[in-house]
Formats: sequence, structure tokens, C-alpha cells
Amino acid sequence: MIQVKEIQAKSCMTKSKLTDYVINPYTGCEHGCFYCYADFIKRFQNIKENWGEFVYAKVNFPELLEKEIEKAKPGNIWLSSVCDCYQPIEKKYKLTRKILEIIANFKNKDKFTMEILTKSSLVERDFDLIKKIGDKVELGMSLGLVDDKIAKIIEPNASLPSERLETLKKAHEFGIKTYGFISPVLPGIANLDEIFKKLKEAKVNYVWVELLNIRKTLLDKMIPFVKKNLPEKLKDFENMIKNYGDYVKSRRKEIKELEKKYNLRVKEVVVHERDRR
Repeated sequence: MIQVKEIQAKSCMTKSKLTDYVINPYTGCEHGCFYCYADFIKRFQNIKENWGEFVYAKVNFPELLEKEIEKAKPGNIWLSSVCDCYQPIEKKYKLTRKILEIIANFKNKDKFTMEILTKSSLVERDFDLIKKIGDKVELGMSLGLVDDKIAKIIEPNASLPSERLETLKKAHEFGIKTYGFISPVLPGIANLDEIFKKLKEAKVNYVWVELLNIRKTLLDKMIPFVKKNLPEKLKDFENMIKNYGDYVKSRRKEIKELEKKYNLRVKEVVVHERDRR
């Protein structure tokens, strides 16, 4: 049972080390992905509920954005960084749609570039607004595997990989720039060759690749999950952790080969710094 709370935020367009601005219309995420590392925000907001079991809807975001966008300096907007802006609760609150409406109708919208990243096919609802914003907006779909059956275990409330790929195809046909965010690369689960092939068929403009974040705090929750739900994959995880340097080198080599094989540009490979134990 997801606990939903309506809250009043202090700001909407937040400056970030990742990009110029991030917009997160929700705190928390219903998708329930076992590898998610966005739960770090619980520490800063004194949230006691388990990650994946609560969502706070920032209901005043549209009002805040109308004021902030007028004063904001040119830059890139990322929607969203620590939540999925198209998680199921968006069907009710439509905060993301309201945000896009404001940006689409802003007289100086050309001073911003924009990235939308999601795991949900609900974004198809807003193709009209994304198209209206123009060619400075790109739609990314996060995709770490193509097996719908396994995805239902590890990403229980997200759209299935097959649905996400179909959404990317529809976006391309609609004239929207797209990219694939291969994240995270789960050992023994992510078939990179197959993912590259599917993204090429979906005609994405480029891809990002993010290797699994193996901070100790994350491993402490991931390993028990794998033991319980995917025991046949446990050895792959253990080998990755034990030989992490070799694992990274091997994946980088594989990614370069796939970039050439499918003629699909890799914009960046994200490797998180390993904990110093």
C-alpha cells in the first residue's frame, strides 16, 4: 500500500551538480526498483517509510515554476533526477503535465534545453506538449534489461521493457528526439547486446550506460533481495563485487564494441566510485 501525502515545496527549479536545474515533482517513487539509490533523500527529509512505499506530491510546483522560470538563467532542465516524474500517481496529480504546459507556453522557452527521463509509458500522454516545447527537449527511457518476466520482479510497478521500447518507437514517429538510458547494468541480468539491438530498432539518437552503483549501503539491501528473488544470479553479483576493476574494464570494452556493431553513439559510460572499505 503506497502512502500518499500532498506537500508544499519551497522551490521547483533546483540547481544541481548533475545539470543546471532538476525538477522533481514528487518525493519518493512507486516503481519499487530494488537497485534504486535515490532513497538517500530520506536521510535529509527525516522520512521513515520504506523506499517504494510512499510518495509526496509537491502540489504547488506549477505555481512555483511560473515564478521561477521567469527569473532563471539559461540552462538545461532535467525532469527528473530522484523520482520518476511519470510514476503511477502522476495519472491523478498531473504535476508533470502541468510543468510541461508552463514550459511549452513560456515565451522564452528557447533559452532552455530539457531532458525527460522515465521508466513509464505514461509519457505518451504528453507527447503533444513535448513536441510543442520543440527540438531542444529529449525524451530518455531507462532500460536495464529486456526480459519482461525478470523486470516484473526487480521493477514491479514500472512499465515493462517491451512497453518502454514501444514508447520510444512512438516518440520517434512523433518527431521527438529520444535516447536510451541503459541503467543499471545488472550482472547476469543485463544483456547489453540485446539492449543495444532493441534500442537501435527503436531509433534512439544515442545511449547512456550506467554501471551498477555498488555502495555498501546499496549492496546491503540488494544482495538479500537477489538471494531471495533471483538466487541463480547471486554468483554473478558476488563475482562483480570481488573483481570490480576487471568487471568495469570488461564492460567498457563490450560497450565500445557494441557502439561500433550497432552504429549507436554512446554519450557516456557512468561508473560510480566504489566504497573504500
